Amino acid sequence: MALLSVLLLICVTATYYTFSHAKPVISQPKSTCSFSTQLWEGGEDVFGHAAGGACRYTVRYGQAARWVDSQLSFDVGNRTSSLPPSCPQPAGTYVVGSEQSEDCLYATIYSPKGMSPLSKLPIFVWIHGGSFYAGSASAPGLDGSKLASTGDIIVIVIQYRLGVLGYIPPSTAPSWADPNLGLRDIILGLQTINQYAALIGGDPNKVTVGGQSSGGSMIRALLGAPTAKSLFRAAIVQSDPMNYGFASPDITSQLRRAFYSQDQMKQCDSLKCLQQIPVATIVAAQNYLVASTPLTIQGVPLTMPIRPSYNNPTLTSDPTVDLFNIPTSLSNDPSSIALLLSTVSNEAGSALQATFPAPVPLSNDTYFASLSMIVNPDRAKTISSAAQYALPSVNSSSEAGVYGQGGDMFRETYERAATDGIWRCPNRDVARAWSRAGGKVWVGEWTKGATYPTNQQSGGYCKQKGRVCHEDDIYPTFGSAPNPSADMTSFEDEILSYWTSFIKDLDPDGPSSSGPKRNYPNLTHLIDKAKNWWDDWSSSWKWWKRAASTDPPAAVTTWDQYRDDDDVLALGGGEVSMCLEGFWGDTAKYDWQLYG
Repeated sequence: MALLSVLLLICVTATYYTFSHAKPVISQPKSTCSFSTQLWEGGEDVFGHAAGGACRYTVRYGQAARWVDSQLSFDVGNRTSSLPPSCPQPAGTYVVGSEQSEDCLYATIYSPKGMSPLSKLPIFVWIHGGSFYAGSASAPGLDGSKLASTGDIIVIVIQYRLGVLGYIPPSTAPSWADPNLGLRDIILGLQTINQYAALIGGDPNKVTVGGQSSGGSMIRALLGAPTAKSLFRAAIVQSDPMNYGFASPDITSQLRRAFYSQDQMKQCDSLKCLQQIPVATIVAAQNYLVASTPLTIQGVPLTMPIRPSYNNPTLTSDPTVDLFNIPTSLSNDPSSIALLLSTVSNEAGSALQATFPAPVPLSNDTYFASLSMIVNPDRAKTISSAAQYALPSVNSSSEAGVYGQGGDMFRETYERAATDGIWRCPNRDVARAWSRAGGKVWVGEWTKGATYPTNQQSGGYCKQKGRVCHEDDIYPTFGSAPNPSADMTSFEDEILSYWTSFIKDLDPDGPSSSGPKRNYPNLTHLIDKAKNWWDDWSSSWKWWKRAASTDPPAAVTTWDQYRDDDDVLALGGGEVSMCLEGFWGDTAKYDWQLYG
């Protein structure tokens, strides 16, 4: 009996060691899109030529009546390999090849072949952009198959309600006092992912959220939402216009009055009546709201007139203010979330070429008037008077002529000011605050990209001189550029390496060759505190040195955690742009400072 007991103990120990230390055994070969449980049988093989291929599934995660909170509706039996219908929105490139429906709370899942509930892969949840009134899982470039198969991660592209259907319910709706329906859709989706992660082979403790433009703004909201706490451990925020805060209760009330006073809506005196208005009528009335209110309601941005609101249970305050000032007061504080922030080198180029499709003669009057429309006259005067953003003197007899040196100085100066003030510099201010609060953050600037459909205007500003405009980072993020050159494929692979390393290891450079980083957390904590102290102490002379120098910063070859602009990595090589020290957020205020 003693010998039998010893043998039994050995068997139990061996079994425990196998399941607790060995890599999970995947029950199906890499050539299948089915789990052994048959829960996911029938997924489409959408990327079959790398690392065994990937599988795509679209599942519903929620359902909701118009202007009513969404409820969990997760049913793996009603899955499909097709892309979902988009949430109602204006027609455009975001919804190519997709139908629209108010029944749109779906998530499209991309996974490496052969996943099982034991795989426990990291999960990357992508939140699409579109200024909060457009976008979908079927938008160009959002094919997560290469990221999933090559990076060995689960990629999920999630949809959420948009526009007035997502953020401006009528006063007769139960959600009117907390109008953030679209934001709560995302939170419901993340809760569902955490609950059912094992079914798709994912690890609920290794969820990273990512998003571009308003998708990045949505992550900013998630950082401050109490119900989103602990639903993700890291965030990749791309091209978030952090100059703009979220909507105050007063601005939301003015938008509500403007929308529901239109003829189609003011005839209704009940929620039921409003719910019966054709969705095409709702979208048409929304189009008028989007076009008119930035000109009639102070504090409504031209590019993002509809936004989440604060001072309600979902967002008790504007997380933008906390991010810049006291990050530790957020629901998800810096010690719990790793951040990767990036902007592209010519963010404002997309909007610029829509307003000015051709070069503009140098004119301070035109420049001031154009700036005044987006930043108000006081800030326009401040910006146009700064040496870095002032137009050169007009001299038609000079070699430069009335269009300036290079023939496009008006648009280049305007774009530089808008890119700095709306995207580049507020992102770096947030990164600096996050770092000084003890958080881990990396900052990159895209100096290379792949032209997105919205920037394809022949001869347009964004297609000249290697410019990288808003949305030109989407294709490289997913490795999905159409007909890529060898150089673009190499660049996509580089980005994939950074992004998947961050998703897996919370560090875009990945673990060191000598083993995992920070093996001695107590010592590392002391070193980090000492470095933070040194950075704060030396910040004054560093700023003076940069302000006094006209030379660009030296190219960064390793991606270090952000302390100051010297740590910004050029994604694509070359040099990154610097922010004028003490100007943005001080001399020239951000929108959130003026309209919060």
